[in-house]
Amino acid sequence: MIVTGGSRGIGAAASRIFAAEGARVAVVARTTADVEAMADEIAGIAVIADLSTATGVAMAMDEAMAQLGGVDVLVNNAGSSTGGSIFDADEQAWQETIDLKLMGYVRSMRAVLPAMQQQGSGTVVNVLGVAGTEASPGYVLACIVTALTHVSVSVGQLVAPDGVRVVAVHPGPTATDRLMEMVANAAAAQEMSPQEFADTVLGSRIPQGRVGRAEEVARTIVFVASEASGFINASQLFVDGGSAAKI
Repeated sequence: MIVTGGSRGIGAAASRIFAAEGARVAVVARTTADVEAMADEIAGIAVIADLSTATGVAMAMDEAMAQLGGVDVLVNNAGSSTGGSIFDADEQAWQETIDLKLMGYVRSMRAVLPAMQQQGSGTVVNVLGVAGTEASPGYVLACIVTALTHVSVSVGQLVAPDGVRVVAVHPGPTATDRLMEMVANAAAAQEMSPQEFADTVLGSRIPQGRVGRAEEVARTIVFVASEASGFINASQLFVDGGSAAKI
């Protein structure tokens, strides 16, 4: 299986759990040291790539599939977008988010889906986020996640007759290195650790009273990729402690 953004955060947690379940994992990301360290840890395959370009995606997917001897699962997890309103997000921020998050996912799917269709099986898990399901003035770039939700459902319906599944997983706020870095200054101002700040301040808006853990999201990803979820397709799962409250 292929995990993009698989060397840190939710992707790293998923890589570890997949490997523990006996899967052979190709870890795809652009920071050489992180990718190689994760691949060594789980006895996986290191694929160094910049997924913000068509060439980078094509090379990464080709290399991963060649070394794996095919592909059964793709976890799209690479890339994030900066916060801010429409006035805060400049042209560069928009383009970078489109190139890596939107087109990175789309191009990776287009690279692996023909092989999955030919073999009559396969699963794509698109890791997105609850921010893309409910608009807010302070995070306009979350609309890219909204677009990818549409893509996930559209493509899932398209390839379902071929035995292939596409499912979107929406994490809520999750205790990754990125989140800890984002709250570090605010936490220090209140003389709290980043984890404590995240759980008490951000967690106060979540029914379960804390932010999620990367391993919790990763276990959901592994479930979606497994035969246990074989009739879940063109759908969305929320891993958010109950905060989305979707009907």
